Amino acid sequence: MRSAQSPLFLVPSSLFLIFVAAVFAVMSFMPRTFAFTITGAEIQAVAMDALEQALAARGETRRHEIFFTQNISDIKLPEGVVDVRAQIPAQISYISLTPVRASILVNGRLYRTVSCTASIKVYDSVVVANHDLRIEVPVTAEDFRISEVVIDGRNEYVKNISEVVGLVPHRYIRGGSPVTKGYFQQPVAVNTGQRVNIILNWRGIKASAKGIVMTRGRIGSLVKVKNETSERVLTARVIDAHTVEVTM
Repeated sequence: MRSAQSPLFLVPSSLFLIFVAAVFAVMSFMPRTFAFTITGAEIQAVAMDALEQALAARGETRRHEIFFTQNISDIKLPEGVVDVRAQIPAQISYISLTPVRASILVNGRLYRTVSCTASIKVYDSVVVANHDLRIEVPVTAEDFRISEVVIDGRNEYVKNISEVVGLVPHRYIRGGSPVTKGYFQQPVAVNTGQRVNIILNWRGIKASAKGIVMTRGRIGSLVKVKNETSERVLTARVIDAHTVEVTM
């Protein structure tokens, strides 16, 4: 006679799979454990160092300031070796914002990227207009001063006032603005109908004649001039307010 045995309760495989899925679902909503927090100030310090290195690489030695336009939040990181690297664009702007992207790596793998923008102000001692300068009005030394101002990164700013004295602006220059040589040109030296001395230069032999200017011109520019004796029209270079030169 067979002895009675305790009944064996079996769990269907489908119910077991549902149970496992439920466990994983609950675990996914549990808070993650972080072992380290990197502050926004530390991330900005890495970005600042990268910007300084980029400025040094382009030979920038002038006084400058770097400002970040927004604060970076602190970031919690999992346990591991943390490395922060900042990427700077090839062209750094002195007049608009420069984008910076920081990559945060944990154990050599990218964990998070953070983007921000920086304002870079560069200062230099250059020639500055004392007051508004008008077009075609010759300038004197009293029209300028040397002052340290924020510049836009160009290197052609005038450093010596004597470089522009006697020239005329070809554009309106506002007082307090730093100036470049490109803002100026030679004044008009000869006008139409003006009588001038013509220097004729032919293979090193020089002669002179009287002539009448037919087109106005600045020092160094070419004008048309008529020889009063021969009435021949020649192309001449303006030497000064009384002299033009013809090279034949």
